Amino acid sequence: MEKMNYFIFYREDDKFDDILSDKNMKKLFGFKLKWKHYLMVGSDKVNNELYSYILLKYGDDMKNMYDIFSDRTPRPFIDYNPDPKRPERFKKL
Repeated sequence: MEKMNYFIFYREDDKFDDILSDKNMKKLFGFKLKWKHYLMVGSDKVNNELYSYILLKYGDDMKNMYDIFSDRTPRPFIDYNPDPKRPERFKKL
């Protein structure tokens, strides 16, 4: 199973017709999600050539996923206190 690659695009006019109708991308991206001013597409069939094509053609509209979605993973000793009686073999997990 290959890794799924996601691309997020942002446009103020909320029009992504050129991306969705692009013949090179249309057949590869099965995952499409659209919300206000954003479009997210995903595929597991992205190779280096297609990635370069997307970056060159739509790179100005691309956004980093980590700038949009914040990491809410709990951090030990900040969000919770680990159990001090936890067995030694589980403390590294």
